[in-house]
Amino acid sequence: MNKNLIRFALMMFVFLPGAILAEAGAPDDLSGFVKEGMQLWHVPGMAVAVVSDDEVLFEQGFGSTAITDGEDVDKHTLFAIASTTKAMLTAGIMILVDEEKIALDDLAIKYIPELHFGDASMGQQITVRDLMTHRTGLASTDFWTFGQGMPLDEQILMLQNVKPNTSLRSTFQYQNTMYELLGLIVENVSGQQWGDFLKQRLWQPIGMNETYDARGGKSKDEVNVLPYDYLDGELVQQPWDFDADFADAAGSVWSSVSDMARWAQFLLRDGVTEGGDRLISEASIAEIFKPQMLIEADNFYPASNLSNPNWMSYGLAWFQQDFQGRKIDFHTGSLSGLVAIVGLDRANDLGVIVLGNRDHAEMRHAIMWHVMDQSPTEQRRDWNAEVWEMFQGFEEQAAESRQKTIDNRLQGTRLSLPVEQYTGTYHSNTSGDVVVAKTDDGLVMNSRKLQISLSHWHLDTFQAEMKEQGGSWLISFNIGSDGKVSGFDSFGDQYEKQAESGD
Repeated sequence: MNKNLIRFALMMFVFLPGAILAEAGAPDDLSGFVKEGMQLWHVPGMAVAVVSDDEVLFEQGFGSTAITDGEDVDKHTLFAIASTTKAMLTAGIMILVDEEKIALDDLAIKYIPELHFGDASMGQQITVRDLMTHRTGLASTDFWTFGQGMPLDEQILMLQNVKPNTSLRSTFQYQNTMYELLGLIVENVSGQQWGDFLKQRLWQPIGMNETYDARGGKSKDEVNVLPYDYLDGELVQQPWDFDADFADAAGSVWSSVSDMARWAQFLLRDGVTEGGDRLISEASIAEIFKPQMLIEADNFYPASNLSNPNWMSYGLAWFQQDFQGRKIDFHTGSLSGLVAIVGLDRANDLGVIVLGNRDHAEMRHAIMWHVMDQSPTEQRRDWNAEVWEMFQGFEEQAAESRQKTIDNRLQGTRLSLPVEQYTGTYHSNTSGDVVVAKTDDGLVMNSRKLQISLSHWHLDTFQAEMKEQGGSWLISFNIGSDGKVSGFDSFGDQYEKQAESGD
């Protein structure tokens, strides 16, 4: 479609509320579409922008920053952009590539000499590009950050205990720790903390003055949203995944939809600021958006199945697929109670940004496809309804699975040992320590960041629950040949009970 037609149609919507954007990918009033999705998903606050390379075609805040005493969301309200941070970090790396200070196919250990892996040969194979494309052969180690609050230097030591679960460059496995390492590479090469580097070399030149590497960086006059999830029929505020001043290169950046619109425009201009200054070379921009790793459907976003892609890939911090004959680059961001998505149709000079404060509000995908859709008016699909129905189906499947677990519960069993013998410190070489303790309400399991309630299920199995977050699963304790508790399996790891003094 002609770029000017897209721009004209979207501008008509902005100035004529209720206008139908038949040519531009929005069959109805985009504002109404967003409000409808927010009602379906119970989203307290949201901000949406649609841009071309030189115009902001739509930019609006919706709802409130909080369900109690909140402020109206506007284009300057700050949201977590979560893993869409990765594309900014990648842009910073490419600036250093242009300066010949980093080469993507150099070994990662060239820039982080202390880096070692559970398979010693990996250090002589894993490159910077491998870290950027989630193909190191390592499964997720998110528990280090989100369960243990483990600083990066400790994570690097822990990597020595982690064995790959697949071969290098064979499989796409999303790996946040590798992006934390990329942040360290930026710091080691530039001599600046990664957030300071991005601020000086990227955000300020673009004009992004409402963007921070951590929530605590904002001024006292700036307003940010609070995180929520919809649990048991009500919105419940969620705990922060990151402390206010904790900067995590894999996803701690906060920004406004106004700044994110500038960011998308910068990318649509292929690395050139509004004032005409090139920050990233054309060759590096091409490398960012070049497919680097094919992704199997099982590892891609379920909502993308509705768009019937023929192929799916990952660039440098961008998911990619075909849609209606065009290549779409996008990335989501998800933290507890907070969501984001940035989508680019570079062939048609169109960008979409969605920011929200409800856990996994997947209407973000519906908004992106709604704007990207160029079907004739009479053939347009109701993306809100289709995405909602898909995820309702997943909820029903989960409910059936939970009911099956309940039906299989053995009745009338009891623990093999007195409950006190299940308490103590449990250690995993690849996840650290957790402590099981007895309280007035029963057993609790504490990591450095999480408190998990344990209630007897059957035999030596407990139901573990994170009540604030709404998650539950079963943990079975193992009894050794000596008649004592030896450990348990959870979080994808084996934990061994540690001997106490006097044992």
